[in-house]
Amino acid sequence: MKNMLEALKYMHFHKVVHRDLKPENLILASKQNDYDLRIADFGLAYFMPENGDLLKLRCGSPGYVAPELLEDVGYDEKADIFSAGVILYVLLSGRPAFRGYNINEILTKNKKGEVEYPAKFWDKISDKAKDLVQLLLRKNPKERISAEDALNHPWFH
Repeated sequence: MKNMLEALKYMHFHKVVHRDLKPENLILASKQNDYDLRIADFGLAYFMPENGDLLKLRCGSPGYVAPELLEDVGYDEKADIFSAGVILYVLLSGRPAFRGYNINEILTKNKKGEVEYPAKFWDKISDKAKDLVQLLLRKNPKERISAEDALNHPWFH
């Protein structure tokens, strides 16, 4: 998670938004360790406009896409942060953050940004880890933590 957030911090500093972060787009660079991570598939990546405009293209993967993409209100690099939060949710709980019987159900829950933390899966997760997940998954992108701030979160220390 730390390596992914460091990569996002670098990308966002250079105004690059990936727009399709999900486990399938994360690659381990070495068989010798499980922390040397690479972000792959930049097919949907885009530069943030210099004039400060928000991006508008609806893209991403169901269950990982940020709510603001599904609401067609425009978005920025914080969309990647939401996706990173979903990935952390999955890593910690072993379950998807947005469950449904079909893509439409998943997207509806995804758009609402209402994440549940069932005790059966979350009781043994540390409070610091839960706090970081919640900060990454804030529905409002203005309230969502940045990659840089996430790296300074107590969970990493």
